[in-house]
Amino acid sequence: MSHLTICDVAVDICNKSIIKPINCTFKAGEFTAILGPNGAGKTTLLKSIMGLIAYSGTMGAFDMNGKTLSRSAYSYLCQLNKTSSYLTVIEVVLLGLVHELNWKISSEQEAKAEAVLQELNLIHLANQRFSDLSGGQQQLVSLAQALVGRPSVLLLDEPTSALDLKHQVQVLELARDYTKRHQCITISVLHDLSMAARYCDHLLLLDHGQIQGEGVPDKVLNEELLSRIYQVEVDVGICSKGHRYITPVRL
Repeated sequence: MSHLTICDVAVDICNKSIIKPINCTFKAGEFTAILGPNGAGKTTLLKSIMGLIAYSGTMGAFDMNGKTLSRSAYSYLCQLNKTSSYLTVIEVVLLGLVHELNWKISSEQEAKAEAVLQELNLIHLANQRFSDLSGGQQQLVSLAQALVGRPSVLLLDEPTSALDLKHQVQVLELARDYTKRHQCITISVLHDLSMAARYCDHLLLLDHGQIQGEGVPDKVLNEELLSRIYQVEVDVGICSKGHRYITPVRL
């Protein structure tokens, strides 16, 4: 089974320790959420996995034969930013193939972009300008861009931020479904604990750059641990549909 291993990884920025030495493993076919309060080091850890910032220690992703996966097998979706780009939706998606694009787009590359738009039910937007879309639609198209190259490692930085409830559900369902269907290693920074409980298989709870909890949602999302880490009393319950929810009660 493919996996991504982090061994004694630490990150210092401007002589300040952001991530203290941590060890963990992410498995193929699992959707992992990195949780924690603001300033916990969530995005820093995600960027270090992508190789965007320097770190000490070792990490790497390996296929089922133990071969190291190249950076071209990674895909990174950053936090949503409003854009004034005049590119069409399909052109934005094609940028996800930047490692293989040449001066002329091939019919095969265009077919890949159309296929992922079809898979995400976005094909009807293919020729619209990206800048004319709503924030939720832009995030779905950005997810299509991240998926068009069929990554083995998918990294999502707060993919549901600033989205309404419908688009949050769409983004997380699509990410989860892709993870299962393609046996991808998917790691996402999330703030909504209830959404993490609903859609993720594996949770990593950070605080002050250290792992405070790791495992399945039932293990990590307990009232005592969450109240201590987030410094607010929380209530953890099960809704009528059998899903775990987390509600803040009082400071």
